[in-house]
Amino acid sequence: MILKQPRYLMTSAIIAAGLGLCAGQALANEISGTLNGEPHEWHVLSEGDMSTASFSEFMPGMINVTVQGHRNDRYETQGTLSIDFMVMQGQPGDASVSYFHESGLTPHYGTEEDVPIEIDTLEIDGDSGRARGRVVTSLAYLESMQAAYDHDNAMEVDVSFDVVLTNDD
Repeated sequence: MILKQPRYLMTSAIIAAGLGLCAGQALANEISGTLNGEPHEWHVLSEGDMSTASFSEFMPGMINVTVQGHRNDRYETQGTLSIDFMVMQGQPGDASVSYFHESGLTPHYGTEEDVPIEIDTLEIDGDSGRARGRVVTSLAYLESMQAAYDHDNAMEVDVSFDVVLTNDD
């Protein structure tokens, strides 16, 4: 009996750890992929009931989803990747993608027009949700808000995400 208790406790601890890992994976805030073929990972930042992965309802049936990742586990512009798309009547539309390689909003790399996005999972219910998908596109350089996009200076992006969404409303 004395030998069984430690085994029982150890087995319970292993099962609990495994469940914790599975739960973490099910609700993981993961954004990863490549920029110009180089691997990158980004952090979804949360504070209280706010997150950089969020949604807001513009009007009934029209929801904006933002998936924003930061290169470090803190708020800063440099290294931030942002993917925005609309959901109309439950159907996701194309996405706008931006990558901020410097500390300001410009210059940056981005999509001049919305681009196709693959959405595998999109669940929005009340104050929370989940989005899982992938976007593969070319991001053109934008020197300033008054300049035209420079498609000769572009970077390729292939990014997958699996994020928990919070309601920004």
